[in-house]
Amino acid sequence: MAGNTRGKLKEQLEGIHTNYDWVIKHIDQSLLLIREYKPELAKALKSLAKVTKELDNLLQDIYAKV
Repeated sequence: MAGNTRGKLKEQLEGIHTNYDWVIKHIDQSLLLIREYKPELAKALKSLAKVTKELDNLLQDIYAKV
């Protein structure tokens, strides 16, 4: 892969990783709002956070190989 393309790809992957923190922050804030009123929704949001973490782990693995 050409150096310029590699650098641009790494930049895009890094941007996705950076947004991971933003996603988790908003899931946590949502949990604070609904956890007492909608426990089933809280469970779904916790699952979403778990899947998001796994996605971030996969992304970091790809980043390391580029």
